[in-house]
Formats: sequence, structure tokens, C-alpha cells
Amino acid sequence: MKKISLVILAVFIGLSAFAQTPTTLRADAIRLASRGYFNKSLDCLRQIAVDSLNAEDMHLYYNNFAQLGQNDSLAYWADEMLKSNPYDAQLIVDYTPRLNNGWQGDMGRKTFPMKVIDICKKYVERDSTHILINRQLAEAYYNIGNYDLALQEFKKLEAVGDTCFGTLYTLGLTYQRMGDNSTAYDYLYRAYDKNDHHPYCLFMLGIVSNRVGLGAEALSYLDEAKKLLMPDRQTLFRLHKELADAFKLKSEPDFRLEELQECMRYAEEKDVNELTFLMGQCYFQLKQRDKAKDCFNRFLEATENKEYNDKIKGMRSDAQRTLRMMMW
Repeated sequence: MKKISLVILAVFIGLSAFAQTPTTLRADAIRLASRGYFNKSLDCLRQIAVDSLNAEDMHLYYNNFAQLGQNDSLAYWADEMLKSNPYDAQLIVDYTPRLNNGWQGDMGRKTFPMKVIDICKKYVERDSTHILINRQLAEAYYNIGNYDLALQEFKKLEAVGDTCFGTLYTLGLTYQRMGDNSTAYDYLYRAYDKNDHHPYCLFMLGIVSNRVGLGAEALSYLDEAKKLLMPDRQTLFRLHKELADAFKLKSEPDFRLEELQECMRYAEEKDVNELTFLMGQCYFQLKQRDKAKDCFNRFLEATENKEYNDKIKGMRSDAQRTLRMMMW
């Protein structure tokens, strides 16, 4: 019996060892990532010795961290891969836009255009015809303020037929930065023709239209940009409501009242009664009793026989109690 137990234990250990080989860990990591279990995929990869990792493993590390939004870890693995293969186009096409756009760090948003330039220039030594990589090189030159080199790279892209919105838009920005508003207008208009709902393109097109004397046209672009950049009523309502709640937590009824008044500007009919009650509370805290009474009385009148839920019942009870207190 003891011998059988030892045999079973040995088989179990053998199976466990087999289950943990790099091959099975790698297969598990791929399967888990394909199903959206990115952290579990990473757990499998971490059990593979670093000196046993191949290019596919590193790409999986990179992709998992990309999916999780962990940009510093993503950058670590991208840099490791580029050390061994600086011509990995698939990686560069995904990595360099992230570096150009940047991400939030401890000290604010960081961008890495110089890193993009180093990566892309190295790749271009072997292949100077990759449009997606050349775009990022041009963007990086624009981002560091080297408009001469940015213009040179963007014109190369245009010459080989790359006239997508992004290329035309940044060409327009580049000419505008260089003081050539007329040419900037031409490119920004062509970009606008491809995407007439891009707020910053409309904004910049409005600016250069003004510079070249097209005042009426500028007004139409700027007005449209304003509409697109302005949050909708519901968003503004929620923003000011959250600010009001924050000021309540800070015990600052004067600022809370200001935010509630802003809420009232964007409120739907269903929100008005609650806002009236909350404003009454602020006026009471600020010892403006006449205004507090007015708010509470309007709230009670509007909600009479409309105690639809415990929240309304509770507010009505609070309003009546506060009104009684103010009569003493």
C-alpha cells in the first residue's frame, strides 16, 4: 500500500513538473490572453525564466500590458525587444504612436518624441518606405518643434500618396507654426473636407481663415468648433452636481450654492425639485433665512402628494423640520 502511494505521488510530481514547462506555460499564457485574462496570462509568463523568453513571449508581455494600460511596463518590454531587433515593424507601428501621444505619469503627462525619432531613424536605415513609421517620425519632429524637418517628412508622405486626415491636418499645423497661413489654410481645409467634425481642425481652420482675411468663413468654423468642444447639457449638469457634492464634503455651503445654481441652468424638469431643496439647505447654513424659507416652501408645494420614494419623503420631512426651526 505504501509502495502504491509513493508511485502515485511520483506520478503526480511528474505531471506537475510537466504542467509547468515553458511550453505549457506559454500555451496557457496565449490562451488566457485570447480570452481577456491578461493578468493571469502575465502570471504564466512570469514563471518562464527570463533567459528562456523568446520574441513571441515578449510580444505577449507587451500586448498584455497594453491591454491593461500599464504604459511603463509596456515601454520596458518594447525597449527590450527593440534592443535585439530594431527593425520590428509590427512593434514600432504600435509603440511609437503611444510615445508620441504620451501618458500620464507622477509629474503630469509625458511624451517621448525624441525616443520616437531614435527608433524611427534606425528603422529607416533599412526601410525608408514604411508610411506608418514615417508618419510617426514626422509627428515626432513636429512635437519637438523642429518644423523644418517635420515639413520635410510630411511632404515625403504626401508625395507617395499619403493624404489621410492626420497627415493633412499636421501639415496644416506645421505651416501655421511656420507663419505661412495661406498654405496652412489649404491643408487644413483639405483635412476638414475629410473629417468635418474634428473640433481642433475646425478651431485651427478658423484661426488661419482669420489670418488670411476670410472673416465670415472663420466665424462659421469657430462657431462649429465651439459647439463640438462644449459639453452637452447633461454632462455640464453632472459636472456641477459633482462639484456641489465635493463642496458639501468640504463644508463650504457658499461654493456649494454656486454650483447648485449652475446645475439649475442645465437641469431637466425631474431634477428641479431636489435642487430647490438642496439650495434651501445652503441658504439655511449661510443664515439667509428668507431665501431658505422660499426654497423649502417651493419644494414642499411642488412635491405635495408626490412622495414617490423614501428620498422625497425624507427631503420633505427635513424641509418641514427646518421651517419649524426657523419659526422659533
